[in-house]
Amino acid sequence: MALRWSWSFNNESTADLTAMAWTPSGGGLTLTSDADKVYSYTGSPTRYGWIFDGAFGSLTLPASVGAGVTNGWLAAPIKAAVASGFNTDPILRVTGTSGAHIDARVTSSGALSLYVSSVFKETTAAIDWLSWRYVALRFDFSADPWTGQVWVDGVAATSLATEADAADTVGDLRIQAPARFGTSDGYISQVVVWDSVSDSGEAAQYVTRVDATADGTNVGTWTPSVGSDDFAVVGSPFEAATYTEEAAPSALDRVEVVTSTLSTALGVTPSSVAAVTAHTYSEGQAITARAVVGDGGAGETSGTTTAISATTTTYAYATATAAPTSAAAWTGTDAVDLVYEVVTV
Repeated sequence: MALRWSWSFNNESTADLTAMAWTPSGGGLTLTSDADKVYSYTGSPTRYGWIFDGAFGSLTLPASVGAGVTNGWLAAPIKAAVASGFNTDPILRVTGTSGAHIDARVTSSGALSLYVSSVFKETTAAIDWLSWRYVALRFDFSADPWTGQVWVDGVAATSLATEADAADTVGDLRIQAPARFGTSDGYISQVVVWDSVSDSGEAAQYVTRVDATADGTNVGTWTPSVGSDDFAVVGSPFEAATYTEEAAPSALDRVEVVTSTLSTALGVTPSSVAAVTAHTYSEGQAITARAVVGDGGAGETSGTTTAISATTTTYAYATATAAPTSAAAWTGTDAVDLVYEVVTV
């Protein structure tokens, strides 16, 4: 298997995230673009992240990200304003459909405790959260017993622990940063999900939001809500009031927008690109549709065909771990075709 899904936050409120299939819960979530509070690199476009201020706020990923997954990794770079004295909350949690979970839970001293099938297993050494730490939770529900492990900065921080429980699949995936109630903050600005424990999910990645800069080739008649360019109304940040639409869709109608080269979009020539994830949001007619990723050639990678609600914003995504036409790794010279395609009407 491979990298399943990646996300970089943008200038989108908790209300926007809710419309985008996320589930924010609790209080104390504040959007930020402050350089010291986002995980970034020299040359990056503006990045955004979330401040968790200790009021027990958390973010649950869209349900489709983990649907059907039995094992893999949940990973995020995490930082805090202090190194200890935290609320003892799970910062990474993967819950099975049974309700039992595998999680990395911060301790007051700044260590992480591993729980497998909701049972405590082991505590790491104290971690200095004043610098960014790339935390990866390895989880496996695929058989009895379950297994889990915590990695920090690419190094195993706990042993691989087991707990007897029936085979299961992911129910939800949740992130939260270490924070102290009322007095200190924690920060997260991206998240990655891998769908196999054989993947290198512990290896640090940068996830960057890349928007289209030109229109591609459409099928059907698509009309932007303002202006004449599709790419101008479907980019970041998410805004339900701007969109492009097909008033009378037919099967295989599609709207396509195209990015600049990845090097231009990322602001740096990447040494490697693990994957490209396309995110789509739509509503207005009960159809099925899917997100598609292309590379300008004949090949494409399609996401899961999704039933679109006529009244509620529906999320669909596709992830391509290689340039589809060549099946070779993405490079900085590649531009990406981002497609929304009607499947059935």
